[in-house]
Amino acid sequence: MDIDESGDAHWTIESRFVLHDDDDIDDFEQFASAVTAGERDIAINRQLFEAHAHDAADRTDRHMSIENAGWDEPRVNPVAEDDVVDAETIETDDGDGETVHVGVITYSFTWTNFATTENDRIYFGDAFQTDTGVWLTLTDTQRLIIEPPADYALETPTQLDWDGPYEFGDGELDIVFVHSGATSGFDISSWMIAAVFALVLFVGIGSYLLARWKPEIDLPQPVDQLAERVSQLGRTGLGNRLRSRGGTRGEQEHDSSMATDTNGGSVQPGAGPTAVGNTDAADAAAGTQLEFEEEVDEEIDPELLSDEERVLRLLKQNGGRMKQASIVTETGWSNAKVSQLLSQMDDDDDIEKLRIGRENLITLPEVNPAEFD
Repeated sequence: MDIDESGDAHWTIESRFVLHDDDDIDDFEQFASAVTAGERDIAINRQLFEAHAHDAADRTDRHMSIENAGWDEPRVNPVAEDDVVDAETIETDDGDGETVHVGVITYSFTWTNFATTENDRIYFGDAFQTDTGVWLTLTDTQRLIIEPPADYALETPTQLDWDGPYEFGDGELDIVFVHSGATSGFDISSWMIAAVFALVLFVGIGSYLLARWKPEIDLPQPVDQLAERVSQLGRTGLGNRLRSRGGTRGEQEHDSSMATDTNGGSVQPGAGPTAVGNTDAADAAAGTQLEFEEEVDEEIDPELLSDEERVLRLLKQNGGRMKQASIVTETGWSNAKVSQLLSQMDDDDDIEKLRIGRENLITLPEVNPAEFD
């Protein structure tokens, strides 16, 4: 469910089917064609949501309507290309060399005035309420994902995705989003660099004029000194940060003998996380728990970081390990985006993923997942 700045909710209801062979694909395509043509009745239809919109309009005293309702074109993709179905949890081959696919049928519509807006805030959730509680429930195969508008952040401490089976309590879906504003690309670090270069120019010109006036005076080398200072500023993190955002992912090299920390410095070989407590051989053999003590610059605006850098920063702030659901909550990203990003980072050996029950545990490579409580 995507919420826009006017309070309209753009619903996208996707139904997924795991297709193991060509017969499954043929059956799905026939079923999907019948559904989209209106030749087969299923529980999802315009009348269902128009009834809910009518009740919500009466309760909230807002005009609401269901617009642009209809079925999208069905699609069939390999399971590896689907951003919802986890290929690791199903068999990807039926034994005859045929790749498993996922069939998707999608019903979408816009529910106008679903949320209310006031100044820089969006108030969401009252359209779900009835006299007997929240009318929406999730079955064990359903998931609800709510996406706020761009430049809006959560003001209410809550999650934005739920997996079924789930029954919402009264007020649980009452959520407030606040406009966070666009981040200026010319921050204080940029001003610092500009000021240093201006000072270099000023001192350089002054030195030149003074030398012409009194050529016998032996002058220091302020330009060289300030140029070195500019180089040092670049090493403190700004230059590294700008390069990391400007470069492509393929340009980032992973060197097993040296790694770069979030402050732009470097970690020499063997300089891993610091062990807490006695670090003798006996404790190491017993599995001493590791805690990351490297300093994380809390003043860095997360908007200046790439998605991968932001995840790594969160992990370092939380002892090197987090649940995937916690990363979704902290970033405000959709579960699908986080899942896809973490899978890519796992492939690149930036992190490690471990499935524990229904949870994914995300750790830095140096952290022992067995120590998770």
